[in-house]
Amino acid sequence: MAGQTNRVFYGWYVVIGCSLVALGTSGTQFSFGVFLQPMTEEFGWSRSTLSLAFGITFMLSGLMRPLAGYLADRYNPKLVVLSGVVILGVMLLVVPSVESLLQLYAVFAVMSIGLTMGVGPILTKVISAWFYAHRGLTLGLNSSAGSFGALILVPTASVFLILFDWRDAYYFLGCLALLVILPVGFLFIRNTPQEMGLEPLGDTSDLRRRRGTGGEDSTPLFGRDATFKQALGSNLFYRLTFGYFV
Repeated sequence: MAGQTNRVFYGWYVVIGCSLVALGTSGTQFSFGVFLQPMTEEFGWSRSTLSLAFGITFMLSGLMRPLAGYLADRYNPKLVVLSGVVILGVMLLVVPSVESLLQLYAVFAVMSIGLTMGVGPILTKVISAWFYAHRGLTLGLNSSAGSFGALILVPTASVFLILFDWRDAYYFLGCLALLVILPVGFLFIRNTPQEMGLEPLGDTSDLRRRRGTGGEDSTPLFGRDATFKQALGSNLFYRLTFGYFV
């Protein structure tokens, strides 16, 4: 295909964009704990009461994962991811203006939508569309970016708390999402290689031969894409699902 002979396969830029999104969203989520002490001291809220706001965010984010996956399948994965970054960034900028627990709970509930749309399965879907070869490597890089985000953003938020104020730390995280992560994600992320006249990295000719001229693919799910219905009929799907619960 035209453009496939470029020195750097464009899918690697997609990995960079997706990894930066994972870094920002996961790092922001794990940095919430550093805000406990300054916010409880200023508002007089108990740690347990304030922790409930953070807990609501994690809980709702987990419950909405299937919905986020459906939206990515039904519509535009890139649009879903970047919309999540926008929601996250805007809510981070709103947090410093809250004056009551009810307002805080409402802001974090909306923020959970952004966190759900900006991490996890949607980024996995985008990267998987670009890579047949090196899929494990690229997905591992994206996954590790989330942990790396926690490694750098939690201390960075702490520095802002020490040097400035907890509000400034939230402003920093919000601006990072809207002014850095959002533009890079918009420039680099593409839903599929076909959008750019490319093919996924890796030899797919063998997969095409196995699929024949229109029949169902009878090969195992390893190394190929599958519909949700096909996944439900495989032992691999249930083993992976059980592994996550463990």
